[in-house]
Amino acid sequence: MKKVYYAHAMCLYGEPEEHQELAQIKRKFRGSRIVNPADYDGHPDKRRNGVRFCLRLIEGCDIVVFSRLLGKVTAGVGKEVNHALKIGKPVFELAQGRFIRHTRPVKYISRPATINLYERWRAL
Repeated sequence: MKKVYYAHAMCLYGEPEEHQELAQIKRKFRGSRIVNPADYDGHPDKRRNGVRFCLRLIEGCDIVVFSRLLGKVTAGVGKEVNHALKIGKPVFELAQGRFIRHTRPVKYISRPATINLYERWRAL
């Protein structure tokens, strides 16, 4: 069974947008196991070093699917996507219901800009 890592902004964890994107990923990659970093929120290793923990999860997956937040690639998602590409994993962006293959590193915003973007998204 293939494993698909779902890279997305932390502010989407548990939100309707996350559920919607998960449903689209499940339809596209039928029979695959979805690895959602939100499912590991209480894990002690993720609390200590979230990015490193998530990069290790990616290493155990076959495919990475990511989404943007308000048109931007957030800091953690950018690191995840670029790590996946570096180690040869297929990467797809989920955008408006379509899966777009990426083969080159993505540009992403800084951690402070990501936090500001989370606040903007929550205010909508």
